[in-house]
Amino acid sequence: MFDGSLNISIPIKNLFGNLIMFLPMGIYLPYYSKKINKIGRFTFSMIILLFVIEVTQLVTRRGSFDIDDFILNMVGALLGFGIWKTRKVQRLLK
Repeated sequence: MFDGSLNISIPIKNLFGNLIMFLPMGIYLPYYSKKINKIGRFTFSMIILLFVIEVTQLVTRRGSFDIDDFILNMVGALLGFGIWKTRKVQRLLK
């Protein structure tokens, strides 16, 4: 029987899962491609990549084009890029 209550763990898993899933891209993409070391190029590259992923999900019917996923994945990637740009990480690479 449906009692109207919400299982809060599902939205929490969705939120953090989407954020964490693309966080490594913010580190690996600029590491492996020196051309994508600036925020503008990185953001443009991630928008294209995420758009392709979302459209592929829509076309293959393995998911849906979900703007929430797009935004959360982008925020996760930007967090990773922010971590990449910290002085500690840059010092470790030298």
